[in-house]
Amino acid sequence: MEKPNVRRRLPTLIQAIVFVLLCGLYGCSLQLVSPFDPTTESEIQQIEKDIDYFYLTMRSIPTDERLFAAYSNQYIKIDVQIRSLARRQLLREKNQETIKQTQILEAFWQQDMKDHKSKSVLSDFIIKRRLDQYHRLLNALLRGELAKKS
Repeated sequence: MEKPNVRRRLPTLIQAIVFVLLCGLYGCSLQLVSPFDPTTESEIQQIEKDIDYFYLTMRSIPTDERLFAAYSNQYIKIDVQIRSLARRQLLREKNQETIKQTQILEAFWQQDMKDHKSKSVLSDFIIKRRLDQYHRLLNALLRGELAKKS
């Protein structure tokens, strides 16, 4: 009784294995996060600059003159920028972490607006604390977006 010709089948089997491996390596890359978005990067940087300018300008005047009414338009301008960033993130696929971070940013900003309105003025301590808070939050957002570049 003859054995099946293993030598003829071996090259075909090796070719099939190589083909599957090549397809897996080159043709079917798995992407777990959204791709880098330069517009998101620039929006985050602009929001950070605007928040810095907002609080540093406020800190430069006497505490009793830091009335909410004098800053309400700037609060709204920054709120619009943050909401725009949040909406942009919702439209991007595989972007859950950035969506959560922008929602936190949005909630903090709206709460800080309400707090200033109810207290009427802000102390230097509160301004410093808020600047630190927004720097941490926006830096985390920016680092996350930049990590998508590679």
